[in-house]
Amino acid sequence: MDAEIEQTVRACHKCQVNRHAPPEAPMHPWEWPSKPWSRIHIDYAGPLYGKMFLVCVDAHSKYLDVQVVNSATSANTIEKLRTMFAIHGLPESIISDNGTPFASQEFQDFVQRNGIKHIRSSPYQPSTNGLAERAVQTFKEGMKKVTEGSIETRMAKFLFTYRLTPHATTAIAPAEMLMGRSPRSLLDLTYPNINSRVQQKQQRQKQSHDKTAQVRSFNVGDSVYILSHNREAKWITGTLIKRTGPVSFVIELNDGRTVKRHQNQIRHKYDQYSDNKLPDISEIPDIPIPSVSNNQTDVEAVCDSNADSSDTNDNSKSVMKPSVATPKPTRTRKPPNRYGDFVYN
Repeated sequence: MDAEIEQTVRACHKCQVNRHAPPEAPMHPWEWPSKPWSRIHIDYAGPLYGKMFLVCVDAHSKYLDVQVVNSATSANTIEKLRTMFAIHGLPESIISDNGTPFASQEFQDFVQRNGIKHIRSSPYQPSTNGLAERAVQTFKEGMKKVTEGSIETRMAKFLFTYRLTPHATTAIAPAEMLMGRSPRSLLDLTYPNINSRVQQKQQRQKQSHDKTAQVRSFNVGDSVYILSHNREAKWITGTLIKRTGPVSFVIELNDGRTVKRHQNQIRHKYDQYSDNKLPDISEIPDIPIPSVSNNQTDVEAVCDSNADSSDTNDNSKSVMKPSVATPKPTRTRKPPNRYGDFVYN
């Protein structure tokens, strides 16, 4: 009965579409590239001071490059990326969000012609491109601290300081890691074991994040609920058809559309009596109850009648007498001697 009630409540459609979001999935850090400028993360910052700023971060060295544009269009983005590629070369992959400048066909044609793999983060999941998101925040804070000069001068001062300062993750200046030499400055510092330091830093971040995380597994073909971002329903049903990453999937909705979602935006769908189905009474096999034979009754009668002659019959020794509860011993009560002169009625 309890299992049926629990399963009925769990399979309630209205209850499932109005539930809170599931616990966050364990952090899956990006693999640290072994070469500089092999994977870059890009995003736009602004509007700031009436301008937009294309922020680009190298995942290996944490080197930061910023380009000023009047508007965040695909044409301006391609133009500024060409300027960066002319200095550092073509990267192997670019990570971005699903913004219009990065999702246009013009941008897709540009990266394909240059042999660059373009990876876009899951919608409404900015942590997938967390390196660029953090770089945007750092750039905005740095620009506020530099108060003298034009926008270009303030940006140059900030980038000079940032690029020559040892990074918290690598403990080496980003410019030194990217160029393979120590630029001439007052911050000419080097630290060994960069790889282990980065891995330890990522491991500490993962341990801190995973304290409240929960491991959940999904397989292709599972019926799931995905978080909806419209006003009709909070959770909508679909079928998982493809895994695109460690924690990202492609789901086919009931109306035929396909969407990409992060694991934090997916829940398992429980149907009525899908699990813990109670067996039918007709399916339970009958267990025969052993009957008491006449021989056993005769043995019990012999035990009662021949209890006194057990010393003459050796075979009767193997028959045990049934245990009889003995009465609890009582204390003999006597009146005290000091009352000996009195007569009790």
